Amino acid sequence: MKDSNGRDGERMIGALPRRFTMTALFLVCYFVIHVNFEYQFWLTKDRDIFGKYEVAGESFDEVAVAKDVYFAKASWMFALVMLMALGMKFRSAIAYSFMLYSIELMLLFPIRAYTVLNLLLAAGCVAEDVIDRVKARRIEAPG
Repeated sequence: MKDSNGRDGERMIGALPRRFTMTALFLVCYFVIHVNFEYQFWLTKDRDIFGKYEVAGESFDEVAVAKDVYFAKASWMFALVMLMALGMKFRSAIAYSFMLYSIELMLLFPIRAYTVLNLLLAAGCVAEDVIDRVKARRIEAPG
């Protein structure tokens, strides 16, 4: 498919292609998780905002968990901003910075469904980015 400039490629909607991508799945998951977080924190009496990082019933120090969560999220955002400042496109920067975050979760917290699902989604985003880069190189250098 040709774009408006006559180049081969996908038609875009903002920063996202029209096809359903891992980036789109990431955005849906991110939105749902954070809407649920806000709902739990502000509208219910259940304030266990760190429950997804630990198993319910385990005794843990919420301050220590909060510190580790903050570290992981802050390093994710730092990596995202730095990758974009170095010229990486948003979708690629999200993939690689989210992979960093997912690995940090695996190292900082018990391996549970939440941490494994984050890692699988990050791996899918990185794999998609690699595939898209290979396709783009083939289009740019026919022969």
